[in-house]
Amino acid sequence: MSGLHPDGALRPFSKSGYEILDDGVGRGELVIWSISPTTPRGGGTLLIESGGRPYDAAGDGVRTFKGGWSATCSVEPAV
Repeated sequence: MSGLHPDGALRPFSKSGYEILDDGVGRGELVIWSISPTTPRGGGTLLIESGGRPYDAAGDGVRTFKGGWSATCSVEPAV
């Protein structure tokens, strides 16, 4: 995960929380990651907001790493 964070460190937040990295929304993708030990199921759809606009994010895959997980999602504007 250090490649996603310029400082190379995990950001502090609630152990059951998550962070959405939406820099790739314009390319139709985003990453959700967490330090929660509970890994989500793939295949769900989430409604997110980025830049004041709503998007549907569909889970494409979940990966685990020591201490958490990350999910790659494809994104399209919500109707």
